[in-house]
Amino acid sequence: MTHLSRRAVLGALGTAALGTATGLTLGSPAAADTAALRLGIDYSSGRPRPGQVAAAGYSFVCRYLSYSASKNLTKSEADALRAAGLDIVVVWETTAQRALDGSAAGAADATEAHRQAVACGMPATRPIYFAVDFDASTSQQTAINAYFDGVASVLGRGRTGVYGGYGVTSRLFNAGKITWGWQTYAWSGGSWDARAQLRQTLNGITVDGASCDRDEAHAADFGQWGGGPQGTASIYGVLSDGRLTYTAVDAASGTRTHGAVVSGASIGFVPKAMATLNFNTILATTSGGSLYRIDVITNNTSLTFNAPVYLGGGWTHDLLAYDGNGHLFGIADGVLIRYTVNATKPAIANITGRLVIDSGFTLKTLTTTGPDWILGTVSDGRLMSYRISGAADWTSAALKSSTWQVFDSLMSPGGGVYFGHESDGSLWRYVDAGPYDLNGADLAGMGAVDGSGWSQVILSAQPATVS
Repeated sequence: MTHLSRRAVLGALGTAALGTATGLTLGSPAAADTAALRLGIDYSSGRPRPGQVAAAGYSFVCRYLSYSASKNLTKSEADALRAAGLDIVVVWETTAQRALDGSAAGAADATEAHRQAVACGMPATRPIYFAVDFDASTSQQTAINAYFDGVASVLGRGRTGVYGGYGVTSRLFNAGKITWGWQTYAWSGGSWDARAQLRQTLNGITVDGASCDRDEAHAADFGQWGGGPQGTASIYGVLSDGRLTYTAVDAASGTRTHGAVVSGASIGFVPKAMATLNFNTILATTSGGSLYRIDVITNNTSLTFNAPVYLGGGWTHDLLAYDGNGHLFGIADGVLIRYTVNATKPAIANITGRLVIDSGFTLKTLTTTGPDWILGTVSDGRLMSYRISGAADWTSAALKSSTWQVFDSLMSPGGGVYFGHESDGSLWRYVDAGPYDLNGADLAGMGAVDGSGWSQVILSAQPATVS
């Protein structure tokens, strides 16, 4: 049996014919069973101007990654889309039936897709969709599952998505192979999988003279990035008496959405270094080198926690930061060390793989901006960004050459959003449009979250909550 891609079918039959075959009313978002939250377009060879896309009422675009440069998203295009306020979603596609080639193909494609996406400015924590652009049968699902296992072996299951019809999308969700779904109306028979965050509802529309497809977002987070930061920064802190604090800040506006909640009890010490692992787990060290885990019970209207769990000694780090993707970074006497954390509530046995990256990291503050990316300030005022690849294998650049010495804590919840805390109690917000370009030209100050009131002596933000 010969399988045709969706675009080949459309080219041969025309949109109306395919609409009749699938039983859909084309061109109308009403064909979906739930209301779309946002409208967008996807395109390959055409290049509508970003301003015209926004003027037409679309707020995001879905763009290609592949081995064919002619249809791929580029850094300059991504920058123009972002400047127009448009969000971006990326999809990888080589040939329509590439997913039948199994695990090794999936791993190879994911490696290249990630490289291209990050080069275009995508945060390294964002998902990538992989196209299954044909009417895949149930008998082909084993091979397709293996392909997505290969993708997940590189990106992680949490960043793995599919573009395809109802059958393949649903089967991949059911098998636990994907976290993200972009379902096309083609090969869907009028059915929509409610787990799919994106829907492609119409082919062959024209925007700014370019042939495009229409898409709908049915979830607030559908893998988008670029138009502006989205998400909430969850920030833990410790007061000078050892009491724990929690505050939430909207990353887009800089507005506190959850005012400072202060614990009634002290954790028993003031941390020398602190790293937030997840929403309710914090690692903290004492001045004597003891490492503790703090498990938060509630941080809503009150802040309570279990008694800190002693994990071990010898943790003489001046700074700690967790990248949200399994790596904990620490600096002791200028030596940068990377650990692997393999549990959400780690015991000391779950913090392994101690790797000395290098010496000479004389940073005053430390945070992470994405997997294996760290950011810190130097006492001479420089803001430094580092990409960490391995022992003695790293790249750095000064994003700013002066003035950043005023901050005693630096935090990033992801998405290119940075918070700097001054000793006078003020907290300042910055947005870096390209957090992985080692270039500070696109780093902008967004003003104060608060001019005073942040009296914590140490602060740490949960990583990867903003995109």
